[in-house]
Amino acid sequence: TRTVSIKGIDMALIQEPWYCKDCMRGLNIPGYTMYTAGGMDRPRACILARNMNIRVLPGFPCRDLVAVLVKYTEDGAERRLVVCSAYVYLPYDSEDPPLLRELEEHVQHCENENLYLIVGCDSNAHHIAWGSNNSNGRGKVLVEFLNSSNMEILNQGNESTFCSGPGKR
Repeated sequence: TRTVSIKGIDMALIQEPWYCKDCMRGLNIPGYTMYTAGGMDRPRACILARNMNIRVLPGFPCRDLVAVLVKYTEDGAERRLVVCSAYVYLPYDSEDPPLLRELEEHVQHCENENLYLIVGCDSNAHHIAWGSNNSNGRGKVLVEFLNSSNMEILNQGNESTFCSGPGKR
C-alpha cells in the first residue's frame, strides 16, 4: 500500500483522493484523522489533520466539499477558524463556470458567524490572478466570486499553481 509522506504537516487539504476498489487509499496514516462529508459515497474532497481540536461542520452535505471548525488558543483566548477543502473542478474543455453554490453557502455561513475561512480547492479555472498565462470563463467567474465575498488569494509568489508539463502553464 502506498501512503502519502507528510512529515511536518499538520493539515492537508486534499481534492480527488486516490480510490481503488471503492476504497480511499494512501491516507490511512497513524496519528492523522481524515475528515469527509459524512454519508457521501466516494467523496472528492477531504481534510487530513493531526493534533487539533477539529469537528466537521454539519449541514453542508456534499461529496465535493468538506469544512471543519478548528478551535485553538491564541494570546489566552479561544479562536475559531473554518478550513475547507473543495473540488469545484470542471473538465479543461468546459467553458461552464465552476460549481460554487456549496462553497458560496460556506462563505456566507462563515460571514454570518464571524468566522475566519481558509479554502483549498481544485477548480481547473485559469486566471492571471494566480499565475496562469491566460484566463478562461471558469477563472473569471471564480475571481468575481472571490471579489464579491472579500476573499483573498493566498498563493505564495507568482508561480502558477499547476503545470501540465515542461514549459506549460
